[in-house]
Amino acid sequence: MRATTGAFVTIDIPGVTATVPAGINAAEQIVGTFTDADGKAHGFARTAADTFTTIDPPNAPGTDAYGINRAGQIVGEFEDIGGTKHGLVRAATGVFTTIDVPSATGTEVGGVNDAGQIVGRFSDRRSVEHGFVGARK
Repeated sequence: MRATTGAFVTIDIPGVTATVPAGINAAEQIVGTFTDADGKAHGFARTAADTFTTIDPPNAPGTDAYGINRAGQIVGEFEDIGGTKHGLVRAATGVFTTIDVPSATGTEVGGVNDAGQIVGRFSDRRSVEHGFVGARK
């Protein structure tokens, strides 16, 4: 048996083929990924009803946003032109920081708490996945 309470609100970015929310903070700001008409993934932030901001580092052909904290820091991953995945942190000011675990072949930042501490995963040269935790300043 499934119990449900409250109401559900549909979140759709106009003109895209898919909208996938992934994270929410205490202020009800939502982040996630949308797919455009060309099949490209882009991160997004929804800061108010029907107000969406695209979250893409410069020249990134694909981006996913996974988490947001109370300060508005957004975390996720982006793919570079060569296909390598990098973690990202986007400050509330819009400034991007690339996160790459040393010696990793790919990095993803999956969450951020209100203290700015990040968690994620990375792949090593043997394609083994590992978790990590790190502090942001």
